[in-house]
Amino acid sequence: MATSLRELCKDRILNEMVRTITPEASNGWKALIVDQDSLRIISACCGMFDIMEEKVTVVEKIDNPRQRLPNLEAIYFLTPTAQSIDLLINDFKKKSSPHYLAIHLFLTSKLPDVEFKKLSASLAVHRIKTFKEINLEFLAIESQSFHLDQNNTLFQLFSPDSIDPTEEQAKIATRLVSLCVSLNECPIIRFSRSHPVSAMIAGFTQEKLDNVMRTVKSFKPNDDRSTLLILDRTQDPLAPLIHEFSYQAMVYDLFDIENDKFSFDTVTNAGATLKKDVLLGETDYMWSGLRHQHIADVSTNLTTRLDEFLKTNQVSQYGQHTGSLKEAGEVVRSLPQYQEMMGKYSVHINLADRASAKFPELEQLAYLEQDLATGEDANGNSPKNVTGRLSNYLSDFSAEKYNKIRLLMMYIISQDGIKEEDRRRLMEMAGISQSEQNAFTNLRYLGVTLMKGAKGKKPISPPKNRKSESGNVPYEVSRYVPVVKDIAENIINETLPSADFPFVKEEPIARATNAPVSKVSLKGKSKQPRWADPNVQVEETKYSGSKLIIFVIGGMTFSEMRSIYELSSHYKKNIYIGSTNILLPKKYIDQLLTLKNE
Repeated sequence: MATSLRELCKDRILNEMVRTITPEASNGWKALIVDQDSLRIISACCGMFDIMEEKVTVVEKIDNPRQRLPNLEAIYFLTPTAQSIDLLINDFKKKSSPHYLAIHLFLTSKLPDVEFKKLSASLAVHRIKTFKEINLEFLAIESQSFHLDQNNTLFQLFSPDSIDPTEEQAKIATRLVSLCVSLNECPIIRFSRSHPVSAMIAGFTQEKLDNVMRTVKSFKPNDDRSTLLILDRTQDPLAPLIHEFSYQAMVYDLFDIENDKFSFDTVTNAGATLKKDVLLGETDYMWSGLRHQHIADVSTNLTTRLDEFLKTNQVSQYGQHTGSLKEAGEVVRSLPQYQEMMGKYSVHINLADRASAKFPELEQLAYLEQDLATGEDANGNSPKNVTGRLSNYLSDFSAEKYNKIRLLMMYIISQDGIKEEDRRRLMEMAGISQSEQNAFTNLRYLGVTLMKGAKGKKPISPPKNRKSESGNVPYEVSRYVPVVKDIAENIINETLPSADFPFVKEEPIARATNAPVSKVSLKGKSKQPRWADPNVQVEETKYSGSKLIIFVIGGMTFSEMRSIYELSSHYKKNIYIGSTNILLPKKYIDQLLTLKNE
């Protein structure tokens, strides 16, 4: 199994910060003060229980009104911004009434000189017992996925109206270096020539990493150097548009999930309807095991596993197969004695049932999307009647506007542009307004050719050398493979052309071996899948060898994240994927609209 990025970050927060502060006067108890960004860094990898268990009496945001605790020492975990430093200083502006007894200041990254001088001249400086820059400026959202929480990079880095992208580029580089430090890596850096922004950020990252190597004597990176490959959204502008039917991607696309929270109504045994909120994340082992499966497999696996659970626990009144997700839901509600386990089943049965119910209305659209994206039908032949099928969908009054926009964008991208008269006709047919058409026009800033026959920069496509695994036949609506997966597989097999994906520094003479460790079963002696029961002991081997880090500027999709997990599992290699942010289809289109107003 891959080394978990979430666990690494959790260990750093606890061992390098929280556990190092043990005030004797309060028997080790302390407060923890955070700002919005540092709180998100903690929340991505730690539960509140993990923090409170370390004798933290209270966790509070620095910009909220707080009760003074003058007899308690406080850990301040802050981003080194002017606002956060000003708020810290304000807590101690009155010498006679400090907010806390002492300050233990931990910063996510280097404190700018101007803020250091400001802090040094304040009364707060006399209360500082600890001062440390811990280099942790990214969100470890999953074991092998991270993002930088920078949600407006499409405009800031790709729009012609962006005033000065350099500051955003430098911020990305700083945060990427904090990732490398957390992984204990000084990677070989490569980048894509697809867009100049990749080269700029790769260069900044190399400079900042070299500076860390020179100045931070305690940083001793792994000898088996990893590779950091920096890509950008121009590499695959189509991936954020296509409907993906794996569980995670589908539910985030179709439902309103904010900050990983899914809300739904559940019916109690008494018949009352209650609103329930659940977090979708790796703390839920069922979610971790199901998230990359096709929705049809999720439904089947949930009912099968529920049947096995009932049989194992000798619930005699349910001796037969539960059948549908609806029947499974009724079983769950009727077994309060298994409340915790049934609660987990209830969440995923409800969510999978809702997602499955959406599939029939998307099925024909999905076939067309796959034909456009892959350039072939399910049999490997040229797709038939694409224009007719496209026109039928665009003229369907019952179809959602966003789905029409997504499909038409995919058509333009896949056809390397369309004729002007065809563009006008299709826009009118779909009912797309003049202002909405700006999103289409702005695709050109991601390297998309809009006009048929126009001379544009040919997109960089890596060699496709993937061999189909025996029995691994994809669903017809899931044939498209993100470009990121092809690129990652080429770099694993050392076939990625350096002309298109050059090294920031000279190409290493002695390349680290990428030979995978021998494959082992992740299921141990049990036939149960790992998501079924966290207490099942499984035999797992930690992946060894050099790591691969893929970073996508401008947002990554859940399908791209899934593809990296698949490669990691297949090659038994530590592979991580990150980006400036998570990119959902609606957000992608909305951001395209903002790139430039014509």
